[in-house]
Amino acid sequence: MTQKVLLICLAFLLCVLGTTVYADAPSEKALFTAFDHLEKSVGAPSGAPDAESLDTLFAFVDNISTSGTVWEETRKGRGTGVGVAFAVPSSMDRFIRYMYDPNIPVSAVVPGVVRLVRDAGSTEACKGSYARLGEEGGGLETPVVVRSRYVMEITPDGNSGAYYGYDQNELTLLSSRNGRRFLLTASRQTAPSDVGKKGYPVATRDGGTLYCYSGKKGLTKTGLGWVDSYIYTSIAITVYLEDSPGSGTLTAVSCKWLNAGWMGKNMVRPHHIADGIERFAAHLGRFLTSPNVPEPTELAGLVNRVRATGDQGLRTVFGKQLEALVAPDQKRASMMDGDYVRGLDREELVAGILSTHVESLMAGGDPVFLNGLLGHGVATKDPSLLTGRMEQPVSRVPSGAGPALN
Repeated sequence: MTQKVLLICLAFLLCVLGTTVYADAPSEKALFTAFDHLEKSVGAPSGAPDAESLDTLFAFVDNISTSGTVWEETRKGRGTGVGVAFAVPSSMDRFIRYMYDPNIPVSAVVPGVVRLVRDAGSTEACKGSYARLGEEGGGLETPVVVRSRYVMEITPDGNSGAYYGYDQNELTLLSSRNGRRFLLTASRQTAPSDVGKKGYPVATRDGGTLYCYSGKKGLTKTGLGWVDSYIYTSIAITVYLEDSPGSGTLTAVSCKWLNAGWMGKNMVRPHHIADGIERFAAHLGRFLTSPNVPEPTELAGLVNRVRATGDQGLRTVFGKQLEALVAPDQKRASMMDGDYVRGLDREELVAGILSTHVESLMAGGDPVFLNGLLGHGVATKDPSLLTGRMEQPVSRVPSGAGPALN
């Protein structure tokens, strides 16, 4: 994950993950214990997950032989939980260089899933530590552990049509097991999300999909436009494992617990979570297999050019992108006018420009269009501000509407 506030970065020697060996899949009780430990590790100030929990997790992963839903939470009071397995068409190095390069926002890799990620003041030293994940063969000899905190804003989901912003802590571990590298991420939301706002998909001339962010509270689902909805609690544990040592493909298993709804009630059903994970997997695979996506270094260079552009220049560029890609008669096109662009803050503009560009590339759009816009009289901003970020406090749920589950 990029653009994160790094709290603790450390590397340590981990010669053996543990002594427990499972011939078969672990018991449900053992798996629950491992999940609970990994969740607690997210909030710990230092250290790494214990060996037994990692052994249990990999025993679970090793016994999965199919894609799709592979696990569901059965404990009461834990919210709705689902695990989904999927393939990642990439080597570990290439995957990390896109998804975890501090100079490439995750919204430029999966623009159909993530709108933006906001830092809250990360330093260049911390970014350098995060960049260690992308070193050739990273984690093979010396595991790397990173703790971070950031504000994530997601695109409108297909079920409710709402988008949300929320603050979360994340633990990332890059290591190896029997010669196969793995990347483990565990995250937990720190507070209820911002109130859900209405978002709309907008088709582009080149066959892509953009999103219009209305800023208005509510859901787009018929009859629920009045709803003040929140994501109360979100927990995710995902492991990406090489299919063989140094292979060009990965197997991923993502387990997520979600408590979201309105009036304190959890409205999430297992298929909602499964659909969300599969949506992420599809968008990630589309990006990694697209012949039109720039190599990581080229994409990072383009990101830096966009970030070096002044605010008015960003508005000009984004406005021209929308004008070129969205036909005037397209549904919702009228909502993405000049007033819409002027109402976006700097981080929203940067994310919007990059996600629009990448979405267009994957749909077969013009690869030099954005460079042309950036090269035509767009003023650059003060270089001293290039590392600046804008904090966005996460709102609290109104009194009387607390989460149904914790």
